[in-house]
Amino acid sequence: MTSGERQLFLIAAGISLDEKIEKAIANFREYEREALRRDPERGYYLCDSYGKDSCVIRDLAKRSGVRFQAHHNITTLDPPELIRFGRKYHADTTEHRPRVAMLTRLVENNIGPPTRLARWCCREYKESMGNDAIKVLGIRAAESNARKTAWRTWTLHSKTDSWILNPILYWTDVDVWQYIHGHSLPYCSLYDEGWSRLGCIGCPMAGKKRREQFARWPKYEQAWQRAFERFWAKWHRVPRRDGRPRSFDKRGWTSWRDMWSWWMEEDGASDDDDTCQGMLF
Repeated sequence: MTSGERQLFLIAAGISLDEKIEKAIANFREYEREALRRDPERGYYLCDSYGKDSCVIRDLAKRSGVRFQAHHNITTLDPPELIRFGRKYHADTTEHRPRVAMLTRLVENNIGPPTRLARWCCREYKESMGNDAIKVLGIRAAESNARKTAWRTWTLHSKTDSWILNPILYWTDVDVWQYIHGHSLPYCSLYDEGWSRLGCIGCPMAGKKRREQFARWPKYEQAWQRAFERFWAKWHRVPRRDGRPRSFDKRGWTSWRDMWSWWMEEDGASDDDDTCQGMLF
């Protein structure tokens, strides 16, 4: 982060919540013309994860009076409480279900299970947004140093000619919860149980938290293990096209359980890493 960027972050983080709310609403209104030019019928494409940050940006969009349509990408590994919350309280959000469940895709995909450095799952299941509409995300710089560096309130999408509006980029966790409680917004009950972030169950970015997730939702651990077993049976004896050995052989694994143990011991993300939230939060 440059000195100018850091100064901007510190200034933005230091203003009052009321000022942040006013600025967020002003940004929604300022860029609506471009959103309507690209999608006259629906306006903004608001990415709704059903998480706390999405609760805030949906409410801000409504308060600003702009035209938008909220969208949620089902990953098939979402916490069931989160999906139930979204369908009850965000009933106007359009859900998009993938053609193939993520764990089925894991078996079909010969590159292996997702890891912190190979997050094909995010690209395929979270970041697909369909068109060149102006997107609205709940990305916040306070969540990681990477986000302070890479994101702006008005950001050009890295893979398209579209733009992304991040209306709460400089909000803190305290800001988010003050807004939620101050406006009596419903939110997923998992936060009250101590879960700070609600992503896919078993996500490699959760690190050691995966063990807590699997203890909370044991059927998901069983589903992951079945997928590993099927993946191993399908691919571990299949040579690479370029003739090089696969990681199975290089690591000396003798069964899918060896691969599972390695995957579960992989270190989680540090505070400076970007999270595996992609286009959701």
